[in-house]
Amino acid sequence: MANSSGFKRGDDFPNEGFIQKSIENYFSKLGYDKLNEKYVDYVALHPISKERWVIEAKGESKAIGTDFNTCIGQIIKRMDLRDAKYAIAIPETNQYLIQIKSIKPWVRNVLQLHWILVNSDGDVKIIAPNDEVI
Repeated sequence: MANSSGFKRGDDFPNEGFIQKSIENYFSKLGYDKLNEKYVDYVALHPISKERWVIEAKGESKAIGTDFNTCIGQIIKRMDLRDAKYAIAIPETNQYLIQIKSIKPWVRNVLQLHWILVNSDGDVKIIAPNDEVI
């Protein structure tokens, strides 16, 4: 049953509602404007630098591997602007760290795919395509 936020599992860590709110707060504090775009969880544009982020968010689920694989497909299908930054935002949990480590560094580099890790305090850590996953 969906709660008032519209997220099936709610707004608590490590659920998708929490991840979504955390990335929205993070980019808002940096001066980004949220854009309303279809078929993607979050798009932000900085009004001065014109830097654009396109982000798919996932939270805890019963099938993390399947959901992560689905998310990879979703973000790849949204890669329509060469100069945008594309990312997958996930909770910083052992289960998701295993998933992101399964993607070879050269693949992330070619796709220019960022990981956004959100911890239980709502703090955001961005791992750039060239950065090693710890």
